[in-house]
Amino acid sequence: MISMDMNEAYYNLFNKEDGLYIRIFPGNDDETIKLNDITSTLDNNKILDYDKELIANQLTMLKEEKEFKISNVIAESIDEVMNINVSNDKLSVYIRFSPAVGQGKIITSSEIIKGLKNNNIIYGIDEDKIKQIVIDKKYNKNIEVVKGLKPIKGKDGKIEYLFETNKKIKPKMNKNGSVDYHKLNLINNVKKGDILARLIPEEEGIPGKNVYGEEITTSKGKAKKLYFGKNTVVRDGVLFALSDGQVKIDNGKIIVLDYLEISGNIDNSTGDIDFLGTVLVRGNVLTGYSIKAKGDVEVSGAVEGAHIVSEGNIILHSGIQGMDRGVIEAKGNVIAKYIENSKVISGGSIHSDAILHSDISCKEEIIVDGKKGLISGGTIRSGIEVSAKVIGSHMGTVTIIDVGIDPTFMDEYIQIQQDIKKLTDEENKLTQIINLLNKRKQIEGNLDEKKKQMLINATRGKIMISSKLNNSNKRYIEMMEKLDNKNKGRIKVLGSVYPGVRVSIGSVKYYVRNEIKSCIMIQDGADIKITNN
Repeated sequence: MISMDMNEAYYNLFNKEDGLYIRIFPGNDDETIKLNDITSTLDNNKILDYDKELIANQLTMLKEEKEFKISNVIAESIDEVMNINVSNDKLSVYIRFSPAVGQGKIITSSEIIKGLKNNNIIYGIDEDKIKQIVIDKKYNKNIEVVKGLKPIKGKDGKIEYLFETNKKIKPKMNKNGSVDYHKLNLINNVKKGDILARLIPEEEGIPGKNVYGEEITTSKGKAKKLYFGKNTVVRDGVLFALSDGQVKIDNGKIIVLDYLEISGNIDNSTGDIDFLGTVLVRGNVLTGYSIKAKGDVEVSGAVEGAHIVSEGNIILHSGIQGMDRGVIEAKGNVIAKYIENSKVISGGSIHSDAILHSDISCKEEIIVDGKKGLISGGTIRSGIEVSAKVIGSHMGTVTIIDVGIDPTFMDEYIQIQQDIKKLTDEENKLTQIINLLNKRKQIEGNLDEKKKQMLINATRGKIMISSKLNNSNKRYIEMMEKLDNKNKGRIKVLGSVYPGVRVSIGSVKYYVRNEIKSCIMIQDGADIKITNN
């Protein structure tokens, strides 16, 4: 007996006393019986007197297993039939068997191999696999018997960078507890002649072979180009620095930026500074002037009510007394001796000896660990951690400390919640309209042109709204996961936290009413947990 997967479409021809019958089974949606498979089997076995139209009609309406008579002729034997099909890419060969009837001849493995070779199929024939197919034969199903060799594409070229492409800075702590703002290792310094990058060339691919034994060519890996810019040059796939300076990647190009060094103050003798590299100021930055740099900014003197913007890091060796006008904005880290009456925004971390009456916003950690280590007054926001020796003052200075959630992130989170509610309401309204119109259509049999157009518009609108709602829900889930992590922020105090300090970790608030010494504050469910440091 032939074993057969009952989920696949198939047919069997068999004799009864009054003629030739066929049994057909529909199978699943992917497998259907082809009329040509049946008629070819009958014609090849010289059974010509059969009802072709009846077979075609029954196949068209086939929903469940059927058995019916197709000819008054009793077939003495119908040989098993094998059809050979080659895939469009010529990398696979499939055979499809039609079952034998009566004493019909069964196809052997050697006949399969012979049939393949008669069709010029010579590569990838697996004789052991064919023998197994004959043993466990399945009918009316495409069975892969030959597999060619698929070509392998070549490897793309790549660039090996020999410098840190994402350099991080951290001030050195001295033994006496002070922070050394001189040895910051801020800049990726390179010297003329230094090798900055190497080009690793692309590799050839491996050709394949189709079932006819023909070679299939393959593409070579894509070449990578080593782009060079200011003060750099490429020789034989190696990129060199043409001058001393700071190496960076700018829009895919490797460049070496020169320093812009100001020996005195930023004042009316220089005007505002707008430079596409690193700015070094040996003097002070006076009130009303600004520095804008594509690289880093380093100021040796004091900063007054000035505005400094950097796409890198900002280092203020003598700090900033902003007089409520000073603004510091860095995409990277900010390191300042002290920060007073200023606004500071950092995309990285903030290190300082003291922060007084300032508005601080920082994506990463805020560490105030110099000699004073004092945070007093203003609002301090950090996405990860606030660490200081003292927070607040014995005078009860109002000081707000928020950790765990980036304010810009929360703005988006609140907005997306509002968007989801609005989109859900719109989707529900459109669903009601669609259901109402469809119900009327069932009752009345049809809709007038105006209501038809209304149904079309509502359906299209719902598809669009549902797509937007789906995207918003995905983003909301992503943000919820991030919020879980953000709520794991902490506040670390080596000395004292004084009354007047308001603490927020994630969405949980805590008001300090009594002095707390040497502690770590973290969120614990709906509460703030305070442990000994």
